[in-house]
Amino acid sequence: MIKADETSPSGYLLTGKIYQAMKNDSEAANIYATELRRASEVQKSRAQSSYGVRDLLRRLPPELVLLIFGYIPFRQVVQLQRVCTSWKGLIESSPCLWRSLDFRTCKKESVSPEILKSCISKCKGSVSKVYLSNLTPLCSALCLAIVLDHNVPLDIVERISLDIQSNSWEPNIPLSTTNDEAPRQLTYLYLDQSIGFVFNNWMTLGDVTWSRMSQLTVFRAHAKIFPDIVDVLCRGFLPKLKILDCYYDPKESGRCRSIYNVSIPRPGSPNYQTLSELEVFNIGGIPAESAGKHGSGNGKGVSVYIDHRELDNFLWMLPNLKKFSCIDVHASSRGPDGHYFERTDFRHNPALEELVIIGTWLERMPILSASCKKLIMCKTSMTPRTVIHGGSEMRYDSCYLGEDDTVLLDEYSSIEVLDLSRCEMLIDSKLVATLARCDGSRLTSLNLANCPGLFFSTPTDGAVLMARIVQCCPSLRKLNVSENSSVGDFVLLEISKLRYLEYLDISCTGVHDLGVLLLLKGLFLGLAVHMDYLCEDSALREMIQNNRAVLLGDDPAAYPMVFNTLIANGCQGISDDMCWWIEDIGICIDCKLFTEANIKKRKREEI
Repeated sequence: MIKADETSPSGYLLTGKIYQAMKNDSEAANIYATELRRASEVQKSRAQSSYGVRDLLRRLPPELVLLIFGYIPFRQVVQLQRVCTSWKGLIESSPCLWRSLDFRTCKKESVSPEILKSCISKCKGSVSKVYLSNLTPLCSALCLAIVLDHNVPLDIVERISLDIQSNSWEPNIPLSTTNDEAPRQLTYLYLDQSIGFVFNNWMTLGDVTWSRMSQLTVFRAHAKIFPDIVDVLCRGFLPKLKILDCYYDPKESGRCRSIYNVSIPRPGSPNYQTLSELEVFNIGGIPAESAGKHGSGNGKGVSVYIDHRELDNFLWMLPNLKKFSCIDVHASSRGPDGHYFERTDFRHNPALEELVIIGTWLERMPILSASCKKLIMCKTSMTPRTVIHGGSEMRYDSCYLGEDDTVLLDEYSSIEVLDLSRCEMLIDSKLVATLARCDGSRLTSLNLANCPGLFFSTPTDGAVLMARIVQCCPSLRKLNVSENSSVGDFVLLEISKLRYLEYLDISCTGVHDLGVLLLLKGLFLGLAVHMDYLCEDSALREMIQNNRAVLLGDDPAAYPMVFNTLIANGCQGISDDMCWWIEDIGICIDCKLFTEANIKKRKREEI
């Protein structure tokens, strides 16, 4: 066996196993040692012979070449077939390189249904993603039919731009399935309207297509086609849908009517359908990278216009909704008869955990479910509802005619994250009254960035306001007061009383070295020392770094040192020496005024 091919390790291995079976371990060990020595010589000779060879396939194993090709974009992989015959054969015979078919960067005339069929055949049924953007209308319709195994022509009005992903296609299942084979199911569908398209009639897709989409869990589409989506949902075609994202196109400008002039059934209607599986509903905003996350605003003046009453009707259909977000949305709150609609009531969504309102104009603050844990209200004129105590009675501070004025005591009791950044109408009394309605033991994150209505202008007033915030929220772990130029050192002195604080953002504020010292002293140091003394005495710095837990005060175990991050970008009152000292005691600091020149200077001094 060894003489048959002295360069092959299989002969040595088989011979060694035979000797082991004969219980001749010493001879087997000699055979294995000879094989290892021979293999080393063969590898060296192969390396020397291929040293001047440029062909990648002759210098590296095919498995390693495929691993390298896996990091190359799909379009370039197709172009690599033109290098030589061996490369073309390797690429065409490797299904792993054809599992993600991305035609978004290809020229329109270079992609045809025949090319798509050829690519799908090379993947041998193991396709995971198909991108069909930037194609002509007819080609897109045919390619979509191929992907869905459905040849009924679609009723396309304008140019269509599609992005289809299927994460549940099983490998090694032919695309042309028979009755005995499991059909492919689409789980992710993204309809991108970079120029504009509509499906005039969803029923033209046919029953076969809807059977392929019955397991759809993620649906991302342009906000304009929301009326068609509602029609599909009411007919029960997408029973497994969990995430519905309706975004606008950032390339557009002007108005985008979404939930407008839509006949959405209410409970008790004949065609009322409960969407019990839908958990995430996003409307408006520039699309986020991943499904289920709310996007960003500022889409070149684009605003999504919705009808307040029709939005309420749709929310009635989502009993298990966990997250709702609306970004850059303008809601019409007045009916044709001139009367205002009622507040949006999320008590019909008892599972709601997160409510995001960014750049949205609503006439009235929605009523929250007691289960809501995260409330984000950025760049909006609304403020949370607060309560006024009048003797033995309580009432809301703002209540419109005809509204139910019964105070919901547990409305904000479960909130853990509260973001009120860029709220122009937020004032001191509103903020304190809002925090008073929250459970201070649960609220762990508070964002008050760029709130011009909060009165920090004088040291006394700023300290009083922050003291009331600390009193209402003693368990805060993350606090953001950035972009409030009037925040000063005495505000940090009050913040230092937050014993569980982990993260603090004071960017673009008027704090100085003294304020930072007061903050750190109150958080975990427990020593009244001057900043120059701390920076010059290395022994004291080392003692503080090694004994931070001991320096907490009366009961170190009750107040563990957890503060670890300080963001101070744009704070001109904080010196580089202070930044160095903060780093020395083990706190991560981000300060853009901590200049590169001073960092290099410090490194030279250390050397």
